[in-house]
Amino acid sequence: MFPQLTLIFLLSLIVIHPFHVSAKTWCVANPSAASTQLQANIDWLCSQGNPGCVLIGPGGACFEPNNVINHASFVMNDYYQLEGSTEEACNFSGSGRIIDTNPSYARCVYS
Repeated sequence: MFPQLTLIFLLSLIVIHPFHVSAKTWCVANPSAASTQLQANIDWLCSQGNPGCVLIGPGGACFEPNNVINHASFVMNDYYQLEGSTEEACNFSGSGRIIDTNPSYARCVYS
């Protein structure tokens, strides 16, 4: 009986394992980061053609709340996702942090 259960258990691991999905992560501004650093992040990312910059502008889905931490978080996450979701892509001179809770809100959807 036990050898059969062991075999079933091992087969279930083989079948289930390929369907394992990695946890999704997002990059957001560290709340303790200086607003000058966060604004520098926004300026640099937008100068590089970051597509999220349109959404943080007036009338954009992520404009409100109109503050530097929310705007920086959105464009920093766009960069992070486009660059393969690596720790390096969320560093931003120590002003970024990786989270595992989706920061999307209202019409502002984080990729």
